[in-house]
Amino acid sequence: MIQLNLLELVLKQFPTLNFDLNDDIIKAEKILKAEAKLDSSVKINDVEKLILFLKTYGNRFITILKNKNISIIVAGKPGTVNFAPLNSDQISNETLEEFEQAFSENILAYLKYCIRNNKWNSLKSIFIHYQFLVGNLNRNEIYEILKLKNQSIISALQNDLFVNFVSANAYAEEIQYYSCLSSIDAHFFDDDILSINNIVSEKQKTSVNNKIYLGKILYAATFFSAYSDNLQQTLENNRQIALQWIHPQHQIAEDTSDNWSVLKTIIYIVAIFAVIILAVSMGRASFITPWILCIGLVVRLVKHINK
Repeated sequence: MIQLNLLELVLKQFPTLNFDLNDDIIKAEKILKAEAKLDSSVKINDVEKLILFLKTYGNRFITILKNKNISIIVAGKPGTVNFAPLNSDQISNETLEEFEQAFSENILAYLKYCIRNNKWNSLKSIFIHYQFLVGNLNRNEIYEILKLKNQSIISALQNDLFVNFVSANAYAEEIQYYSCLSSIDAHFFDDDILSINNIVSEKQKTSVNNKIYLGKILYAATFFSAYSDNLQQTLENNRQIALQWIHPQHQIAEDTSDNWSVLKTIIYIVAIFAVIILAVSMGRASFITPWILCIGLVVRLVKHINK
């Protein structure tokens, strides 16, 4: 892995060095070897790798390395990659391909760092705006790592271990994770998401507490933008269901309110019929007074019910 921090160290001291010139490369080598004698963290092997890199590529990649996102990716340092794309109008495709090959090891290390630390937006940005950085070998390795993470979710669901799994593996309930998967390759991950959706559906007859965890997984998964139209429609239809599982108390409150409304309507109807029957049974001569009394009772009852 190329240690770009060593290059930064040289350029801080001599910002005008031209690495297309052999004399300037020799100067950089002397600076770094002297630094290695003073600082044990500077390794001679790293210095020699960097010098070989400069002799091979010179200034060819300096413009690319000045991009903040790319410098984070290839420097081997923790950091977040935003969604600002590289302005590559003045950079040839050949140069971009050579850059990927030269820094392939560094790039893979950062991609794995994103996965380990749940930096899904950074990973998503690379696959959307910096595709040229992801060569076939690195792409296949990342696909397999993500595939294994999906299979872990599926296994936890199948074996009723999802409560502990979600608690220990935050990505399983993160919207950004599933959104990232679809940005990387919706077609490749469609089957995984379909399996997760189907198993969650099969496992829904469980305790209220367990169902909350199923809801968290299902809700996050609905933000996967599926390649299949059928799967996309299924996920969209299940989003509201998942929310109801996550917040069962809201559903209970709504059901109780609906039941109480029905009950009040029944009481009103019964009361009205009771008034009519009572008034009729008391005959015409005494019709008005009891009718007024009964209406008064109904009004009081309605007010009491609505409190």
